[in-house]
Amino acid sequence: MKMQTTEPKEEMRVSTIESFFDLVFVFTITQLTYLVAGAHGPLDFLLVLLVLMLIWWMYDAYAWLTNEAGAGRPMRLVLIAAMAGFLVMALALPRSFGTDGLTFGLAYLFVIVLHLVAFLIKGGRSARQAMLGVAPFNLGAAALVIAAGLMHAGWNWLFFLAAVTLFAIATILRREQGFSINSAHFVERHGLVILIILGEAIVDIGTGAASRALDARTLAAIVLSLVLIAALWWSYFDRDDERARHALVAASPQARSRMALLGYWYAHLAMIAGIVLIATGVKQVVADLVLPIQEAAWLLAGGMAVYLWGDAWFRRVMGIRPVIIRAVGAAIVLPLGVVGSLWGGVAEIGAVAALAIVLLVIEQRLERGKN
Repeated sequence: MKMQTTEPKEEMRVSTIESFFDLVFVFTITQLTYLVAGAHGPLDFLLVLLVLMLIWWMYDAYAWLTNEAGAGRPMRLVLIAAMAGFLVMALALPRSFGTDGLTFGLAYLFVIVLHLVAFLIKGGRSARQAMLGVAPFNLGAAALVIAAGLMHAGWNWLFFLAAVTLFAIATILRREQGFSINSAHFVERHGLVILIILGEAIVDIGTGAASRALDARTLAAIVLSLVLIAALWWSYFDRDDERARHALVAASPQARSRMALLGYWYAHLAMIAGIVLIATGVKQVVADLVLPIQEAAWLLAGGMAVYLWGDAWFRRVMGIRPVIIRAVGAAIVLPLGVVGSLWGGVAEIGAVAALAIVLLVIEQRLERGKN
């Protein structure tokens, strides 16, 4: 297989049609909050994770597509058509394990077939060969999701699990080899989708506060929630995105595609899952819903742990130091779930936000000490 041996010379920028595509995709992500809010046990949270993995795999597939083929006029039509597929998936998602399972599966097949055809037409020779190696896994996943929509709701999660397992097998077999990566575009694209998801978390604050009087408790919850989400933004956009770009540029083509897969699909998957959990917990606390406060508290603590774990993994893949601070933070934040049980949801948000800020301060001091 002929493979590219250098970083593409021309730096691509993310186009407005790609940003438009991202907005539709993030709406699909926000629909996951319905599943999270209705989760009552480990299996329910596993179902949410499986759906997230399926849709994130295909979102990233389109990011690899435009990274390879650009976003010219023909590709605009492809992306608009794909938006329709993601929008249907988003609307079917709350009942994807029930009455709308087949609709979800057919929409998923549509975005996969569209992606495959576009790659084969617009991709370079090496990318087309690599795409043919990935296609059986993608099509197999779509077939399993459609089968899940035809099965009894009590068992269909096994088909979702099997579909996700195909992605893991493709990773083990290194089927990403052969794709070229334009580092600047790739990093910017993923940074923007993280930014939009953080923005949707802010929307959840507003949604939660919409029916509340702006008393001292509600205002404290709003401000502390903003501080927490701002800390997440700081942890990613202070310099990590730029450091990741330099790491990709410096890597060999084979290493670059591997780093792109592990750092941006797997690690970012965990980070997005963490943000979804945090956003759901924040919304419940701000809205002061008549729910056991332990539920929102553990969503906040668990979400922060998942985010920090994914962030530490991202840093390790990209060679960004230090890694240990965020890894330790992921372990420390879990016990903070008891804070909400003892002092309420507002205190829980404050505790998680305070830990995030402390971790950032420690990292900055360590970096200054090395300079």
